[in-house]
Amino acid sequence: MTFPKALLPFLVLSLFNLIAAATDIAMLGFITKPLLMPALGLYFYQSTQKTPLNKFIFAALFFSFLGDTLLMFTDYSGSFFLAGLVAFLIAHIVYIIMNINFVNDQESKMKLQWQDAIFFLVGLLIFSIIKNDLGEMYIPTIVYTTVICIMGLSARKRWKKTEMKDFWWVMGGAVLFMVSDSILAINKFTFPFPQAGFLVMLTYLTGQYMLVEGFRQFIQKLKV
Repeated sequence: MTFPKALLPFLVLSLFNLIAAATDIAMLGFITKPLLMPALGLYFYQSTQKTPLNKFIFAALFFSFLGDTLLMFTDYSGSFFLAGLVAFLIAHIVYIIMNINFVNDQESKMKLQWQDAIFFLVGLLIFSIIKNDLGEMYIPTIVYTTVICIMGLSARKRWKKTEMKDFWWVMGGAVLFMVSDSILAINKFTFPFPQAGFLVMLTYLTGQYMLVEGFRQFIQKLKV
């Protein structure tokens, strides 16, 4: 297996961004963060056959890029945090649509099972930790937490509806995205802790790559 050269810009930018997060080099983080999702989109574009499904990946990455950029300005106004939250909310909704439809099985409806409760229990746990410190962000956080739990649940629902390799790529990516958002919320609202920014970006970047790679592998197997 050869290393995909198209992935190199994303890896290099991710490395520098993680260094910036770990060492508090604000300018390096400011420069690299808005370039991360475009670089991941470039990898997807250059390494994936053209299908009508590709636009969903680009949409998810665009709104993630928007969220990344808006969150960079939260020190200037709390409105930027809310706007960034909305951008990522839309990205999660796009991922939910992909999870439901990027399957081999003709049955794309989600049928709930008792195992699915784990996603909402995790969401409830995180929300219970931060709820007393949310203030005016209480309702937006409820909405966002619900949507990201559904995103994780919808990824699990691809089980046995697609090949196991791309299932686990997407499932792992969804879980890491949930972990990243949970760390961000706890650090911002309730319990700031050292290297939270590094952990947020590490899980976020790994999660986004795994989601894109899983869907890319699914698309590559399609006959168009």
